Amino acid sequence: MSTLLNLYGGVRRCMTQEFRAYGANVVLAPRLSPPTEEASQGWVRPKLNSQVGEGKQAWRMPELPSPVGDGKQARGMPKLPSPVGEGKQGWGMPEYSAASNTIDQAVMGPVEEFARQRQGVTALPVLYAVVRLKPIQPDPRLPDFVNVVAVGTDLGGMSRMNPGWRESQGTDYSGPQPRCMVGARIASRLRVVSGGTIYLEPADLSLEEDARAAATCHLTSVLTTGSSEDEQVFLPLEELQRVMGMPGKISLVQLRLEGERGEIEGSIRKLSRALPGLDVRPIRQIVYSEGRVLGVIRWFLLSVTALILIIIIMCLMATMTAIALERRKDIGVMKSLGATDLQVMRWFMAEGAALGIMGGAIGCLLGSGSAISLARHLFGVTLNVIWWTSPVVCSLAALLAIGAALILVRTVRAIEPAVVLRGE
Repeated sequence: MSTLLNLYGGVRRCMTQEFRAYGANVVLAPRLSPPTEEASQGWVRPKLNSQVGEGKQAWRMPELPSPVGDGKQARGMPKLPSPVGEGKQGWGMPEYSAASNTIDQAVMGPVEEFARQRQGVTALPVLYAVVRLKPIQPDPRLPDFVNVVAVGTDLGGMSRMNPGWRESQGTDYSGPQPRCMVGARIASRLRVVSGGTIYLEPADLSLEEDARAAATCHLTSVLTTGSSEDEQVFLPLEELQRVMGMPGKISLVQLRLEGERGEIEGSIRKLSRALPGLDVRPIRQIVYSEGRVLGVIRWFLLSVTALILIIIIMCLMATMTAIALERRKDIGVMKSLGATDLQVMRWFMAEGAALGIMGGAIGCLLGSGSAISLARHLFGVTLNVIWWTSPVVCSLAALLAIGAALILVRTVRAIEPAVVLRGE
């Protein structure tokens, strides 16, 4: 029991820490506009270009720009900024108005207050924008620029939020240029390395040249995430707000809430009441995966513990019954001298409690050492002994021993002093 309880508490704590590598599990985002009355009544057929005649509707993709020719239409993605060359269209992020998908940065006030009230909360404001990224030293063999998603955030907080991301060896820099990091694929495409310099500006070509803000950033490290972040550039939030002309605006807030699924859902409800203008939603694949893993561990260890308790009760009953039968003469002498059945039972219960506490203490010592060894060999982690397992195990062992002694009431009552002393 001591081994299983220490393993459950320690592995649960270690698993919760390991799940931090998945990053945020709750997002605060702008609330979507409510659906129209027509749309709320059912599926509305979108207004699409007709394949069969003017004025008739057909189910097909809307008219889209061709990725292979000017003015020709093809079935594909909407008009996208080019990732590989000026004026060319390719597969990338869609053109959209970033300002219409932002929230006020002042929302961080209530979020930080919530983080102070609940332990284990990490909050990170994030601004997304599409920018044009250029290397400072152009190479004729490389594209002139790359349209990428820029992420404005707290770079230190981002590393704490996503400990599973791998960073190349960074460079110490204290110059006037803002620091930035790029994903591994972007770094490979532009052939930039830590310590280099990159230039970025808004990808919105509709802005006049004199209205364009830009930034020259010092590249401190290259990120490898194994996900879409490998094609993004990361820079301080204030710098991206300046470049995009959106001071005090963010796209969303990423939250990392520790705890099991029920605790996280309770925190989400609390945040929803505190921030009615925002959409507070969990990243379900992370939250539910954590809940399933921790739930399986809990029910497995509890089931094994229940099975062990049943075995312990059977062993105690057999042991106490054997003790009572071996001491039939002693019980007979006690009764002949005036001892009542209750006094005899008190003696057995006191002995059972002493044996239970002693056995529980020895079991705690052996079980704690066993749990530490198993955690190191099976899970590769160093397990700290949970302090509350010792009193719980000792108390439970004493109660079980006392309960087993109570079963001897019928046996003690059946012992007749005269019969026992005659040797019958």
